[in-house]
Amino acid sequence: MDNQPVYDAVVIGGGPAGSTAAYLLAGFGHRVALLEKQTYPRDKVCGGCLSQKSVRFLERVFHLPVPSLREKGLLDSVGTGYALYIKNSRILAGDLAEPFYFTRRERYDAILARKAADAGADIYEGAEVIAVDHARRTVTTSEGDRYAARVLIGADGINSRVRRSLPGSVVDRQRWRKNLGWALELAIPRVEVGALANGDGAIRLDADLATPHLVLAACRWGYGWVFPNRETLVVGMGGLLEKNRDDRRDRFTEFLKTLGLSAFADRRPAGYLLPFGNFIPSPAYEGTLLVGDAGGFASPILGEGIFYAHRTAELAAHAVDRHLTSGAPPGEIYTALLARHLIPGLRAEKALRDFLYG
Repeated sequence: MDNQPVYDAVVIGGGPAGSTAAYLLAGFGHRVALLEKQTYPRDKVCGGCLSQKSVRFLERVFHLPVPSLREKGLLDSVGTGYALYIKNSRILAGDLAEPFYFTRRERYDAILARKAADAGADIYEGAEVIAVDHARRTVTTSEGDRYAARVLIGADGINSRVRRSLPGSVVDRQRWRKNLGWALELAIPRVEVGALANGDGAIRLDADLATPHLVLAACRWGYGWVFPNRETLVVGMGGLLEKNRDDRRDRFTEFLKTLGLSAFADRRPAGYLLPFGNFIPSPAYEGTLLVGDAGGFASPILGEGIFYAHRTAELAAHAVDRHLTSGAPPGEIYTALLARHLIPGLRAEKALRDFLYG
């Protein structure tokens, strides 16, 4: 494909942010292409916790209430119990009025991409973008295919090629690196965890392995977690990268020991980067917008990014729709919407992060 057809919008990246933007813009009647470098369903390392904000978003925007999420197999685990620790000391435990939900990202992302396709978006799998031309508003894939659009939306994650193609006037790269987060995560089959009888850890997991655990100060400027899924127990640790550059694996091994899971210390955890307070207040350049992890949008305290992926994509879609229908500058509209709806909360949470972890 060389310059044809010209789309109203090309969305780069097919995770929750990209699928949300494509779904909404197609629903508004625009011609949209969604480029995903892998093939669905693809694996995605992620704790998979769906906050109540995310669940409400899915119902409001995708018309997927909880019963529909269950029917489609998107809820891998549900529970109301929780336990909160500081190091080895439990400070809170109990049941929430509203439940926790956990999902498996390979299924979650695939179903949302299908929703975008059903709304009218063209989905291109195996389309890895390797070049971005902002002046011409085109992207080129590793196969040599070129896609042109009136607007480009970068939804291609924490290592976003679209973001890296933007000038320094848009992205403060020093601030980005200073607030970059990291995580290590290990999914352990529940049958193997249960066989250990949970007898030698300073933190005792519940017998039925159904309670999410958060452990503050498990690492410097960060925390550890235990999330129950249907078939696995997801054990993770993450925080601010610049405070944990040298001994992340050792700290993760120590965390497993604290949980009574040292038998699994020889297994290699998955590692990944994540936003941790490096959100870009004005993530726009000419006809290009950044959403989700690509723009650094996630909780500066917990690193939770699914809700922010959905919400920034929704705001970007409305900005692009106004641009396509009225000619108003999409970047200015998007930046104003972010300033009204998200940036104040993110700044407040970042200040709280510095207080809690510092």
